[in-house]
Amino acid sequence: MFFRKLNNSQLWEKIKKLRELVQETDNFKDRKCYACEKSLNIYDFLSDNLEFAPEHVLDLWQSPFLEFHCCECFKYLKFHELEAIEELVKARECAFCDNTIDLFKFGKDHSYLKIHELKEEWLNLLKPIFCDNLCQRKYYKEKAESSTNNSL
Repeated sequence: MFFRKLNNSQLWEKIKKLRELVQETDNFKDRKCYACEKSLNIYDFLSDNLEFAPEHVLDLWQSPFLEFHCCECFKYLKFHELEAIEELVKARECAFCDNTIDLFKFGKDHSYLKIHELKEEWLNLLKPIFCDNLCQRKYYKEKAESSTNNSL
């Protein structure tokens, strides 16, 4: 899941190498999402494709034959995969306020997750999900307070 990117020494080494390669590159391309025109970042692209070497990421980025999508637009290219997940569990409830959350809102709010990671999060009914960050903070605050009160 996305936590693999945090404190990942291999990722930081790849970013360092990619920075060096980018600095050496004449006419480095600024990329925008092919669908929505959102600015794209080569380092985000690298972190979403950890299996690629920095040299390969730069080659792909500089290619005149490829266009890229931001995470959100790319997910909607994979709409059929999202629909298949939705067939398994159509909606979930916020663990704090019980508001209904649909898969597409959840996917938009968690655009950093790849499709298989999104599926894993969505289908794990034992894992709490939240309609927003405020509910998440309140949920864990109450949980911490109740565990402190129970230990007294």
